[in-house]
Amino acid sequence: MDGIGLLLLNAALTAFGFFVTAPILLNAISAFGVQKKFAEAMIQEGIIEEKEVRQMQPKKQAAGIIVAVIVIAAAVLTARRVDYGLLCLAFGFVMGLLKYRSILQFNSLTVKRFQNTYRDSYNAAKLNKYVDKMF
Repeated sequence: MDGIGLLLLNAALTAFGFFVTAPILLNAISAFGVQKKFAEAMIQEGIIEEKEVRQMQPKKQAAGIIVAVIVIAAAVLTARRVDYGLLCLAFGFVMGLLKYRSILQFNSLTVKRFQNTYRDSYNAAKLNKYVDKMF
């Protein structure tokens, strides 16, 4: 593969590393850290019951790991077949990690993930009061 085709494929690998692999890996990591701690805080505040968290959190963590491994493996296998593909993928991945590192912090994204995960099982009034107080 020469010329413009190689350039376009390497650009796609860089974009994939930035927009896809980095956020997916950070999201999987945050399921074990930030999201787990936030769920524990919600239990203490009486916003959700512990049994709901025990049912959902391990599933969310397992799904995050499986998706991250599949996506990263596919990206690396594809990048290995292209000249400079691993370098382009790694560059996009590192820049994505720097850009999206806020996923690993308590912020409004953590609250939105909590709301999506536990849609019908949390006390919305208490959560809104907690969010107004903390954020």
